[in-house]
Amino acid sequence: MIDASVALKWQFKDELETEQALQMMADFIEGKTELISPSLFAYEIVNALHIAVLKERMPEKEALGAINDILSVGIKLVDFSDSAELAFSLAQKYNRSAYDCAYLSLAQKEDCPMFTADKRLFNALNNKVRFIKWIGDYQ
Repeated sequence: MIDASVALKWQFKDELETEQALQMMADFIEGKTELISPSLFAYEIVNALHIAVLKERMPEKEALGAINDILSVGIKLVDFSDSAELAFSLAQKYNRSAYDCAYLSLAQKEDCPMFTADKRLFNALNNKVRFIKWIGDYQ
């Protein structure tokens, strides 16, 4: 399972750990791994690329292409409503945003690792949540 921060590394090649993120995507395309994410994923991708355009990190046309590229890879997007209560509980327990906890709740529900490239999230939960993984550790 991945959060939006991992998929964004497929487009922002000037960031750290892009090699691991690209390897994960390649493994997914080759059928070596499965990628799932809550439906919130699509909204976060669009928002992050909107902000990238506002901050002049990329032109609008490139951002539109990036949205299409990421969302067409075929990541299984899971309806959030089934894990909303768990996300709320996790947000309360760890004092994190409901957005972050949407990913955490899905990982917990599916009993799978959740890879992130969000350093603040990872640092806050690394010693508290067994299934959170740093993208740089992906092999």
